[in-house]
Amino acid sequence: MLPSKAVAFGAAAMITTIFLLFNSAHRLPMHASVSPLTWWPKSPAAGSTQNQTLGFEKILVLNMPERSDKRDALSLAADLTGLKFDYVDGVVGKEISQKALPLGQEQRSMPNSTLGSWRAHMNAIRTIVEQNISSALILEDDADWDIRIKSQLLDFSKGSRYLLGHPESQRTLSPYGDGWDLLWLGFCHDEIPTNDPRTYLIENDISIPRSDHLHFNNPELFDTYPNHTRIIHMVGSPICTFGYAVSHKGAQKILYALSVKELRGIFDNALSWWCSDHSQDSVCIDAHPSYFYQHRAAGGSGKNSDINEGLPSMTKGETYNIRWSTRLNLEKLATGRTDFEDSYPDEP
Repeated sequence: MLPSKAVAFGAAAMITTIFLLFNSAHRLPMHASVSPLTWWPKSPAAGSTQNQTLGFEKILVLNMPERSDKRDALSLAADLTGLKFDYVDGVVGKEISQKALPLGQEQRSMPNSTLGSWRAHMNAIRTIVEQNISSALILEDDADWDIRIKSQLLDFSKGSRYLLGHPESQRTLSPYGDGWDLLWLGFCHDEIPTNDPRTYLIENDISIPRSDHLHFNNPELFDTYPNHTRIIHMVGSPICTFGYAVSHKGAQKILYALSVKELRGIFDNALSWWCSDHSQDSVCIDAHPSYFYQHRAAGGSGKNSDINEGLPSMTKGETYNIRWSTRLNLEKLATGRTDFEDSYPDEP
């Protein structure tokens, strides 16, 4: 059965705020596309998805304090693409008291590195609860994104609103619609759930690599779609947490389910199960391919992970599934050049 399809209009891009505000008020139910010129390095807000926090109240980044190299690169990348980050310290797993571990960990005996990752994510989620933050995007410190992330998420917001049942004209508190718990915007694998196969398609989006260039465990997912298509859908069973947004209500639920109540597994698996089993009526949406992906920087073995020390060395930086990688274009962005490196040109 073919999934239902809702497509939206996006005209050839102009970088002025006046045009963007006009466009947000005059959307036509046609066909969404993103021009290679559509990116806002430091332009004023044009609809809240275009602000410094991408329509969320905050962007929280997990970073081990000793990894100044990662923070340097992230802070530069954020500034050059008009984003504002707040940092949350990473956690050394062996320093977590055994008394503080949730029910179930004694049977699973997870290594200290994965426990540290779990606790860092929980600290970010607890921050949302403690500071009464309406929503926050949480990024890991090796995340990368296309320099056109603001225009990309403007299109994503149309898809999330469609899946949440909001008419185009309905006003909502969040630009992504109301009622969601989690928007899984950066992962390494997912699938469309069989119990809710609704989709919203963004077609002819040239910021997306050709389908045969995408790196996924299930590339056959794109066999029935044309090149340069992004699929917005309810979460199936995602893996990896390069980036995800959490509403305040979602943070309350996750803090209970993944810390106060129990710990069912490593963090990304536990979060995926929480989304997919709907035990707390969770509402989780994602996009395929995702908007954030892991950047592997040039350097020696172990440089690119604080969890898995066995990763190979890299002679050149690399980010899967992102065409105009912010990380790989830092020098050009910093020097004002616009001949950006395309990691996945359409040519074979």
